Formats: sequence, structure tokens, C-alpha cells
Amino acid sequence: MMKKKLLKVILWNFLSLLLFSGLAFASTVPVSIPDTSAAPGDIIRLPILVQNIPPDTVWSADITLGFNPAVVQAESVTFSGTLVSSWANAYNIVGDSINIALAGSQTINGSGTLVYIRFKVLSSALPGDSSVIRFKKMIFNDGEPLASAKDGVLRITPTSVHENENLNLPKDFNLGQNYPNPFNPTTIIPFRVNGSQFIVHSPIPTSLVIYNVLGQKVNTLVNESLKPGTYEATWDGKNDAGEKVPSGVYFYRLTSGNISETRKMVLMR
Repeated sequence: MMKKKLLKVILWNFLSLLLFSGLAFASTVPVSIPDTSAAPGDIIRLPILVQNIPPDTVWSADITLGFNPAVVQAESVTFSGTLVSSWANAYNIVGDSINIALAGSQTINGSGTLVYIRFKVLSSALPGDSSVIRFKKMIFNDGEPLASAKDGVLRITPTSVHENENLNLPKDFNLGQNYPNPFNPTTIIPFRVNGSQFIVHSPIPTSLVIYNVLGQKVNTLVNESLKPGTYEATWDGKNDAGEKVPSGVYFYRLTSGNISETRKMVLMR
């Protein structure tokens, strides 16, 4: 009988240990800097990303990052549009380090961006060079919850990251389906201009043109240089001369830089 009680106590203690160990593990917050690539002279805007912050647990952060000053120059830290945009903040850049202090009266939770770090790739950097953007320190509050920090790597390539199709890039170029479709008298065409999420781009020559089934140009909705981002264009079913076109199938073609995409729509009078 005593042996059974003893076994139950041991088993309970073992299960409790597993339970609390699991809870401690769950409270670890992943923090990371994504890998990217850039060319000499590029401006890079890198985020510090966090995942799964438990509710009511994080009200401050103390961060120190290191980088290779022979490859990149740290320029600034920005907080707008991040999880901590309402917090008090301070940062300084000294040598090869960036020190960031954050604190707020309200806690943050969930996943998102803590801050953005703006780097400039030195013009003297060579293809093949790299800089690890590493965490020297990553502390939430007074050490709880624990932060599981993952460094990022910035690799230097001969051309800008958004110009190199062989790199692992976000697919930011997109031509959406018009809506409504079929339509009368107007329809909206959503589209997104290509560009890397990290490079600060110049405007990209972009055109959005309507064609009939014979391949003849009907109307030019967009013909200008646009910064990477999401846009919408409206077509009122008229040609370039302002005349209504007949019912039928039409095609719209988006060209941005050296990339093009075409979709079909139906006008019903």
C-alpha cells in the first residue's frame, strides 16, 4: 500500500514537472531578424520580429545589436507602425553596436514588428561580403518571458535584391481580378507594384492598359512611376477618347519594370 502511494506521489511530481516545464517553454518568445540581400549603396530597412507574446507579460525591452561596420552603416531606428509605437523609446549607435530601450504603460502581445533598423550598405562593400546582424542582448522586462533570439544575415550581391530573380524574395508583384466581374458601368482593378520588403526603392515605371479581343489598345488607366505598394484603378468602360465601348470580353495588362501580367474581364451593357 505504501509503495502504491509512493509511486503515485512520484508520478504526480513527474507530471507536474512536465507541466510546468511545458508552461515555461511556452512562455519563451521567438525574436528574429530576417535574412536578406542587397547591393553596394542600397538602403535596407530591417525589422526585428517577435512571435506569440503572451497577453499581459511584456512592458519593456532592452536590445543591443551588433553588425559589421566594414559592410554596413547603421543610420537610424524607427518605431512607427510597430507593436511598440506608443511606448517611450531611445536608441544610440556607437561603433558596431545599436542600443535600444523600450518601455510602456500598456503591455504588448501577439506577433509583429518591434522596431525597424535602417542600414546603408557601404559602396566599398563587395559581392560576397556579408554582415551578421546579431543580438548581443535581447531582454524583456527583467528577464521574463525569456527571448529566443535568432540573428539575421545580410549578404552583398552584385545587384539589388529586388532585381535578382534567383534570390528568395517576397512575391510582391500581383495583378488582382477586377471586381465586380462581369460589370456595368464601372469596375475596380487592384494591383501591387513589385519590390522587396527591405529595400527602400525609387518609383518603378508602371502601366495598366485595357485591350479588346483583337489585341487593340482601348484605354490606358495607369502610365507613371509608382513606389512599391498596393493600388487600385477604376475603368468606366470607355476608350481613350471617352467613348463607351460595347459589351464583350476585354483584357487588362499590368507592366511594372520588366514584369507583366494579364487578366480577363467581361463588360455587359
